[in-house]
Amino acid sequence: MANLSVILSATFTVTDTTLSPSPTIVSRSLNNPTLAAIVSFYDPFFQCTGATVVNLPAATCWIAYVKNLDAAANLTVAWTAVGAAGSSTMLLVPGGVFIYFQPSEAAAGFTAMTLTPSAGTISAEVFVAK
Repeated sequence: MANLSVILSATFTVTDTTLSPSPTIVSRSLNNPTLAAIVSFYDPFFQCTGATVVNLPAATCWIAYVKNLDAAANLTVAWTAVGAAGSSTMLLVPGGVFIYFQPSEAAAGFTAMTLTPSAGTISAEVFVAK
């Protein structure tokens, strides 16, 4: 039974900074997609050294948020989608963000996640939920 409500509250806004005042070209609300979850994992300073496995709070998760907190090193996020033969990757530059959000457990999800820094040990903000 779901005991957690995970809400993604975000808006994309594009402005033309070559003009003054800067007109808004696009403003799109994501309309607060919500997942009724049962477990979650959050670490504001998850330490990544080499290929570091994120221990998921459940066998399949439907939400992932990773932010590269390092000022210089890149971070590769690798995740395995449900039913996929292998993993997919996303490269995050310093300050880069990866978001995977399914508002329903009806389909999709992922079963594994690994974070790999381009150099040394770096921190990442990590949140995953089912």
